[in-house]
Amino acid sequence: MISIDDMMVFTKVVDSQSFTQAAEQLGIGKARVSQIVTKLEQELNTRLLQRTTRSLSLTDTGARYYKKCLMIQELAMEANTQAQQLSDEPTGLLRISVPISGYTDIFSQFLCQYPHIQLQVVESDSYSNLIESRCDIAIRASSALEDSRLYATKIGEFDEILCASAQYLKQFEPLDTAQDLLKLDWVSHEIVQGNKLLVLKSPQGEVRLSKKPRVQVRTTSSLKGFLLNHVGFGQLPAFVVRDELASGELVRILPQSHQVTIPLYAVYQNKALMPQRTRVLIDFLKQSVRSFS
Repeated sequence: MISIDDMMVFTKVVDSQSFTQAAEQLGIGKARVSQIVTKLEQELNTRLLQRTTRSLSLTDTGARYYKKCLMIQELAMEANTQAQQLSDEPTGLLRISVPISGYTDIFSQFLCQYPHIQLQVVESDSYSNLIESRCDIAIRASSALEDSRLYATKIGEFDEILCASAQYLKQFEPLDTAQDLLKLDWVSHEIVQGNKLLVLKSPQGEVRLSKKPRVQVRTTSSLKGFLLNHVGFGQLPAFVVRDELASGELVRILPQSHQVTIPLYAVYQNKALMPQRTRVLIDFLKQSVRSFS
């Protein structure tokens, strides 16, 4: 089978009008150049060049073949250029697993910056297996990996706080210590916080309170909804309730008893052959998630 490389050697001989000069330009031996041209003629079963001791000239068939070789060379270069442009301009579908809500603004900004990328966002507070779920990236509050083929890169961190609605808190005396939480109804995230023990962490140490939740939920959005409807208190990422804290709908409680900074990781597979669209998302998240804490 005739290769494009062999065809390009032939065009180089014609352009330079010399086997010697063609060999020098290609960085191979003169004998090898002559061998390639002879092989072409044998496979095509026709003479392409008229050779004398002093000159080279194209046969009629060789002239037509030369023009076709130039066309193929141009098409190959165009294909390579387009492929390079596609790799430089991220395109395609990204499937992302996110464990908590609150990423809409960030993903919207990402889509504006990269108009040729599409997103499929899988919202789940449970850590589904990244490989089985066919996701390109999972955003997690843990660097633990369920498979040796996975990698984790820290993209930022966020503060987890205790909060409740201002209306709900009106029926209670001011809260001074962690023990005062025993008087309130607890809305627990079953996956993250469990259903038997309220754990509070701060620079001063850890406090564990034996308390059953009044409501158990499995999503961050549901937990936030119960708090806004004055059902009780709960633990939520600060960025998820940023607007509600600013408006006064929700109030942070006992900041001295619960001050936790939780790292966020982007988990992905196939580090060596990572698509450009995945790489730019990780870099974008590193810049954007800083605002969470």
